[in-house]
Amino acid sequence: MSKFFSAVASVLLVTAAATVAADEVIDKPLVAQSLDGFHKEAGSIREGMQPGGRYEFVKAGDRDRVEARLNTMESVLQKNASKNDLGSTDKITLANAQEEVNSILKHNDSNRLICESRAPIGSHLPVKTCRTFGEIEQQRRDAVRSVSEMDRARMGTHGN
Repeated sequence: MSKFFSAVASVLLVTAAATVAADEVIDKPLVAQSLDGFHKEAGSIREGMQPGGRYEFVKAGDRDRVEARLNTMESVLQKNASKNDLGSTDKITLANAQEEVNSILKHNDSNRLICESRAPIGSHLPVKTCRTFGEIEQQRRDAVRSVSEMDRARMGTHGN
């Protein structure tokens, strides 16, 4: 009987570890090494920036920068598709664009954990709380939406 419980426990542990791994921040979502690989990664990034995606909270300006850098990378890779090695200028251009995209995406990853220590009102002992970037941004969006709805409702009752 104890073998059964240890087997079940190990299955649950593996499942829990897989779940945690899926929720981790991706350090380098873009590693452009070939044109085909780049197209797959760029498609995944663009999909992730859609509502409900991993990078849905990327601000409009950063989204534009990501798109511009992806376009730059694609043109460099297409220009050198038939060559075995990139020139030094193209290597630098590719590396800089890739680094900028990865930096923006890592900062805006919905799974990025943000922790803060604050002393609750009436206490001097700080309490550490951690939330994901996605949770924080969703709460911010919900608060803005609620205020807008209250303003519309207030204007509707006073406008008559």
